[in-house]
Amino acid sequence: MALTARMALTARRWRGLHGLLALCCASLAMSAFARSPRSLPTQVHASVAKPASVAAPVSPSSTNASTRVDDGFDWRAARGVLFRIHSPQAGAADSLLFGTIHIGTPVELGLDPQRVTDAVQARHTLVNEVDGDTPWQSSYDRYRFLAPGQSLAQLIGGTEFIELGTLLPEHNGVQLNRFKPWVAMTLLEEGQDAPAASAGTAGEHSIDSVVEDVARRHGLKLVHLETLEDQLAALDCAPPAEYAVVLQQRLADPHELRAETERSLAFYRAGDLPGWLADIDAMHGLDAHAQGAERHARGCLIEQRNARWIEELEPLLRNGGCFVAVGAIHLTGKDGLLAGLARRGFGVSEQRWSGELGTGTGERARDRALSFLGIQLPSTRKLSAALLTTFPMPGSPFPPRSPFPALN
Repeated sequence: MALTARMALTARRWRGLHGLLALCCASLAMSAFARSPRSLPTQVHASVAKPASVAAPVSPSSTNASTRVDDGFDWRAARGVLFRIHSPQAGAADSLLFGTIHIGTPVELGLDPQRVTDAVQARHTLVNEVDGDTPWQSSYDRYRFLAPGQSLAQLIGGTEFIELGTLLPEHNGVQLNRFKPWVAMTLLEEGQDAPAASAGTAGEHSIDSVVEDVARRHGLKLVHLETLEDQLAALDCAPPAEYAVVLQQRLADPHELRAETERSLAFYRAGDLPGWLADIDAMHGLDAHAQGAERHARGCLIEQRNARWIEELEPLLRNGGCFVAVGAIHLTGKDGLLAGLARRGFGVSEQRWSGELGTGTGERARDRALSFLGIQLPSTRKLSAALLTTFPMPGSPFPPRSPFPALN
């Protein structure tokens, strides 16, 4: 989600704060409006404010994740991507809070799909970020296109624009010139590894699609924390002229961007969300001016959304029995969901993917070992075609269809 993709955004090839986090959001947003219609279980929109394989990075040794610091959860010690939330309401069932990353298959992320399935189907409500079936509306174009009279080349400079075109050869100059800097950043973060022809299968087995599809099959109630427009507004919160400097500096060192994305995937597989957040906070390769723009983007993409989401999550989690799946970077930090819930009286503890999650008990669960062997970084250039297939433009070489029919 940088910000976008690291969140997730999917972790895209280079992320910059905004980029990675944006990526997370962006891949969800891009797929939301283009999915095929289908029968849906009961759905509710929570009220929200309007608009190459790498080793796991080294981080400080963890302590008991249920330790409290002052009145809050010790988020610095927490490890893992799945947490059990204990309601302060007597008799309420526990809920699970799962930090997702919106790229890669479960195997690539070191996750066992069956154990994830068991955990989801044992609950009665799935809470996620956005309804992926939301249709795209022409009014949303203002979030991705520059205003008339503006061009990306003017904002970042002619030399940098030529470099951008070189890194994104599948997008013609006219198309690129219309995009806002955050969109260009997202495309860059998606990477250059896989042939565009594979874009159609990018989301078929993502962990997001596994979670949502299980919820639909088992008739869980669906609750969404924000709308597609809310998400687009968060991605587009920094003015184009302000965020252009980040794009300029990222273009100066695309190899570092790729390295950051690889680190984000390694942090996720290691369950080291505090380490991931610290890596985002470092804002590698950016000067003070660009760091200011990144902090602005981060406030919109993480802190402000966390503050809105926790208001919606509190009553749901007090009643219990929920499976919450949101971008993993939202869980950690002093303003993260884990610390926020602890301050509101919820018990928070690490939860391993095990037979204790519900239906996957006993010998059957024990026989399903997590497979961490042969993990490779997902080829994410396949996401690079997504922005134009779901944001069709005149002259685009991509058909007007969703490359991620099942992505959350």
